[in-house]
Amino acid sequence: MRHAARAALLAALPFVWAACVPAMHGAAAADAVVIAATAPGYAPGQLIPDGTGVRLPDGASAHFLFANGRTLTVKGPYDGPLERQGGAGGNRLTDLLGRPLLAQDELAASRAVTPARTGGGLPTVDPALGGTQCVPAGARAMLRRTADPDLTLADPVTGRRARIAWAPGEAERPWPDGMAPVDGRTVEVTSAGGRRSLVLRVVDPAGDTTALAVRLAAAGCAPQAAALLTPVRDALAPLDLYLSTDRGSYPSYKAGEPVRLLVQTNRDAHLACTLRDGRGTTVLLFPTGESRGSQVPGHAPLLLPGDRMPMPLRAGTDQEVRCYATERDLSDALPRTSGLVPLTAAEAEGLERALAGAAGRLVMSQVILRVEAR
Repeated sequence: MRHAARAALLAALPFVWAACVPAMHGAAAADAVVIAATAPGYAPGQLIPDGTGVRLPDGASAHFLFANGRTLTVKGPYDGPLERQGGAGGNRLTDLLGRPLLAQDELAASRAVTPARTGGGLPTVDPALGGTQCVPAGARAMLRRTADPDLTLADPVTGRRARIAWAPGEAERPWPDGMAPVDGRTVEVTSAGGRRSLVLRVVDPAGDTTALAVRLAAAGCAPQAAALLTPVRDALAPLDLYLSTDRGSYPSYKAGEPVRLLVQTNRDAHLACTLRDGRGTTVLLFPTGESRGSQVPGHAPLLLPGDRMPMPLRAGTDQEVRCYATERDLSDALPRTSGLVPLTAAEAEGLERALAGAAGRLVMSQVILRVEAR
């Protein structure tokens, strides 16, 4: 039942399929790539092809980057194609990364920046991930060190094999001689951690960072596109939080009906969620003793109830759910609870102090659970 409920909730959320096109064909100027998003179904490095519609629910947001360096912030509710005005000009990307940004509260606020290389070139290949990853045309690819410092690459087509062994303190090694990467070729990676397949795409690494990021996304190399855009994300997309229910942002229930919440942040963060009724009783929904800590990965929907909060949640009276995301671990300052047990007055006060004293950025989102009168 839990897996069925999870599938039903995720299926009801907006999702955009990222179309992958051949890497060497490049990408259209109006193609965009996701920088960061709180909207479920959107992940960093995901390609949004020209003309593709996007759907963001109320309370969600997403940041996009076009190949010409222009960025676009969209706030939900929104359903339609990305705005495609031309125009480069304005601030250079390097300037954008070095100065504070103005607040962007419009439905679709855009900023144009002149493309500029921010350094780093093509991100390294991570053999621990497997999947589709890009290597540079006309240059030597670099392999990132894995947790297991000893692995083997095998080309099933040529039968060639190469052992990769990182020396202590070595962060990366060059792609092995005698196994020149071929676009579309699958290479098998074997280590103590198991076997995985690595699909290689060969891309042109020349040009500015923004155009390269879109080419990587178009080739299906989303993790590398996201890694390339990390400085842009840090400058443009501060920590943000989305909270909704299986009945949207303005839900209504009958007493006793199950309630399902969905929370998503746009980067790795620490999360705390509370449930408060009209009498002032507060329950800590997340994290509890069953949650395995407060940290949540960015761009990964967290379902409550779910694997990290297995206790059922049912509508009783009108209640308010609040979720807080912060960049600092608050685990030591949060009440130690197990199950949905109301907090004592002292515990509730301690929770408020911990949140009020959180260093760095703290964001909050809330929904009201309305219960229909009988």
